[in-house]
Amino acid sequence: MKINKLLAGVGVCLLVAGGTYLIIRSVTGKDNQDEEKPSSVSSSISSEAEGSSSETSNSIQTSDTSADETTVSSLPETLPSEEGVDYIDAVFLGVNDYGADQTKKENASSFYYRFRVNGAEQLLAIDNSSLDENGKPAYPIQNKLKEGYAYTLSVKDNIIIDVRELPCEDEISYHPVVSGNPGERTVMNFIKTSLMPVGTSLYVFGGGWDWQDTGSAIQARTLGVSDDWVRFFNQQDENYTFRDVDNDPSKRDPKTSYYPFGGFNEYYYAGLDCSGFVGWVTYNTFETENGRPGYVCSSTKMAKRMADEYGWGAFSKEAAPTAENKLRPGDVVSMKGHVWISLGTCADGSVVIVHSTNGYVSRKGQPGGGVAIGAIGRSKECEAYKLADYYMSTFYPEWYRRYSVSLSDPDKYYNMEADTAGRFTWDTSSPQGLSDDLGAQDMTPEQILKYCFGEK
Repeated sequence: MKINKLLAGVGVCLLVAGGTYLIIRSVTGKDNQDEEKPSSVSSSISSEAEGSSSETSNSIQTSDTSADETTVSSLPETLPSEEGVDYIDAVFLGVNDYGADQTKKENASSFYYRFRVNGAEQLLAIDNSSLDENGKPAYPIQNKLKEGYAYTLSVKDNIIIDVRELPCEDEISYHPVVSGNPGERTVMNFIKTSLMPVGTSLYVFGGGWDWQDTGSAIQARTLGVSDDWVRFFNQQDENYTFRDVDNDPSKRDPKTSYYPFGGFNEYYYAGLDCSGFVGWVTYNTFETENGRPGYVCSSTKMAKRMADEYGWGAFSKEAAPTAENKLRPGDVVSMKGHVWISLGTCADGSVVIVHSTNGYVSRKGQPGGGVAIGAIGRSKECEAYKLADYYMSTFYPEWYRRYSVSLSDPDKYYNMEADTAGRFTWDTSSPQGLSDDLGAQDMTPEQILKYCFGEK
């Protein structure tokens, strides 16, 4: 269970709960390994999770644990009362028996969820009666819960029917180095928006997807860089791993991993995977308000979907740049299990990209990574790598302290063998897509980066 990570933190987050401070230990330290997102992830981890309970009745279950005692306040006066509903201030600790063989999404109706209330752990069930447009559970409560955060729970007949997040006192005031403008439908704004989470959003497998792994998370349908991503990044260091410590499957452990064991995204809020990232960039380019339908989908299908479903431009199976057909700034490329955004082709044929990937190994040897500027090329002497290294080291020093720049293999990144893999290019003459008054599509990567970072 993630209580281990919660209690072994490197800092303290003070969450305000109805006028009383809740002291929550910060968590310590999921990229796709360029692999397709699973619809269900099986686990061979023992079902004997620490602090778990075998009780299955619909009742509040309490553990006598005394570690990290937390004091909660009474119900905030502003919350309206409802007959038969109890209001409980609590800290969410995660799904009970997380990682156990039986804890799979298809069994979500029988899940219990762990909370800390007045220093004791309680297990509560959640009402899953809300359905989506397809008649399947919508999991609105699970899509609000985040480990280590405080909530006021609305509980009726021992089942949670609603939650309200309480404010966190470690206020995040992150200002992106490069900022885009929501709803400004231009190629340059798409590129600038893609740079907003760079250097401050870690790779989490399923990050940006909703809890049930079917579409966009709340964070991917929200304007601006999520405080949750920044907070999680600040709580980690170069020892963060998205799944396996030392990239060793024998060390895979749900107690220390942020991987979506069981086919549901427990850590949907904490960071971004590749498709979550591109979905968020698209949302922030096309939308001007929060909560509208999102754009997150399978990474391998994303480029083709932009062309075929949305009608924003052209789709091609040819991704490798040539003298006559260079990858252009703003192009979106889907390969098997991964999607990335091109910032253009350099004179030597190397390409600068921005993506969220676990293809990074930290300076402590741990597989992690996240949203960053990277390069596709044959060696670190290529122009794309030098540009990526300069901008990451100059403008994102904390990221650069943890990670070096990724150099991706052209043979892998231009492999379009998957049926829906390919390259999407914006049709700037189409009213449905993006305009390009600045001529961004014809710029070099160096010109794009200089413009975005104010070095023009």
